[in-house]
Amino acid sequence: MKLIYCPKCHDVRKLDYPVTVCNCGASKGWYKDDGLHVVIQGEAIPLGFTNDSLTDALRKRPASGLGKLFNAFVIPKDCPTVTKLDN
Repeated sequence: MKLIYCPKCHDVRKLDYPVTVCNCGASKGWYKDDGLHVVIQGEAIPLGFTNDSLTDALRKRPASGLGKLFNAFVIPKDCPTVTKLDN
């Protein structure tokens, strides 16, 4: 799963179709038709969740105490599944 983080308003949004925009409008992005590649624009910084890790954490969600950890990461600037458009 890919998300965008906006460094201006600190909003985090899950990318979707056709366009996802942060609270302040400085960051936006969308999935391409293949469902894997994304396009981001503006201030957007792409983030990712390891889908299997998230699913496992949801399945093992504790009744109380600390939540179950899962893997999330900042997607590198040079990534074949992310296209960054100029403003």
